[in-house]
Amino acid sequence: MHLSDAQREKLCEMTNIAFRDIRQLAEAGKIEQAFDLAAAFHYLLDDMWEHEFSLVDFREQVLVGYQTKYPEPATRNYVTLVDRIVELKKQTSPRK
Repeated sequence: MHLSDAQREKLCEMTNIAFRDIRQLAEAGKIEQAFDLAAAFHYLLDDMWEHEFSLVDFREQVLVGYQTKYPEPATRNYVTLVDRIVELKKQTSPRK
C-alpha cells in the first residue's frame, strides 16, 4: 500500500509520541517495555518511504505484539493510532 503524504506525516507524529513514551518508560524504570517500544519503531522512519511498505503489515507484525504484551490503559494504544492513519488514506482516496 503506497502511503500518502498525510499518512507519512501522521506516522512521523506517532513516532515522536513513541520517542516521548520511551523516555517516560525509561524514567519510570520500565526498561524492558521501553526497549520493546524502541524496537517496534526502530525502522519505521526508513521503511515508510519504501514502495513495498505496508502499514497494515506494520500494524499486524509489529504493533499488535507490543500492544498484546503491554495492553491499555497502562500504555498508549499504537494499534488504534495506526488504524486511524489507515482510515486517513480511505478518506482521502478518490471515489470510483
